[in-house]
Amino acid sequence: MAIFKGATPLVEPLSLDEAHLDITSNVSDFQEAVQLARTIKEQIREEMGLTASAGVSFNKLLSKLGSDAHKPDGLTVITPAQAPAFLDALPVEKFFGVGKVTATALRTRGILTGADLRQMSEEKLRELLGSRGSLLYQHVRAEDERPVEPVRERKSISKEITLERDITDRDQMEAILANLAEQVERRLTALSLEARALSMMKVRWSDFQLITRSTSRAEGFRQAREMLPVLHTLLFQLGNQKRAVRLLGVFVSNLRVARRVQQTDSVTALSLWDES
Repeated sequence: MAIFKGATPLVEPLSLDEAHLDITSNVSDFQEAVQLARTIKEQIREEMGLTASAGVSFNKLLSKLGSDAHKPDGLTVITPAQAPAFLDALPVEKFFGVGKVTATALRTRGILTGADLRQMSEEKLRELLGSRGSLLYQHVRAEDERPVEPVRERKSISKEITLERDITDRDQMEAILANLAEQVERRLTALSLEARALSMMKVRWSDFQLITRSTSRAEGFRQAREMLPVLHTLLFQLGNQKRAVRLLGVFVSNLRVARRVQQTDSVTALSLWDES
């Protein structure tokens, strides 16, 4: 992220190692944009020993699709003139918001690619997919007016796993929840956050029925050991001990800066101010 912000202050993080960069004011054309992307990739390689893939385009949708197109270490450019052909050739699964269920619904109707999708009217797509239909109608036409948003307030953190086989053993479920809670803890720690008052567990039964259970805790959650007793209780409250489970997830929300971090930051800020 520091390397990204060295290129432009307009950086919208998507994850720990992925972001949208608005470089409109840095370059005058696509050729300069591509050169800047190469410079950033080289800097990442030199300073961190890592490869990075980049997508250069005129909106967030296409730049994201471009960055995913030629991994690892790819650099994909999608100009306005190239966008229609790129999107036409894209499998429907590659479009944002198209998961397995939506892809199946589209494929059963012979809609396999962006080209097939573009033949559908917005009305038909809305009948089939609801509000997502309108979004797909816009995306397959390269329409995406979302700005790059450098400051985004994170509202939640979740970790989940879809199992290869259904399980009924509650000890096994608890072990999986423990692992997921540890992943959530690491993410909270990395971001110096804690969950203010809500912890949620998500379960998808083998028949694909989705169940969520939540609880609040005044002192909040930050560590897995704080989450596990609550998760075990929520699991027990689901009942039906023999019912098979396909997906398990741990979800925390209503986030705030961790109190211990707040105290440390106050001292650090004072120290830095004095030195300057």
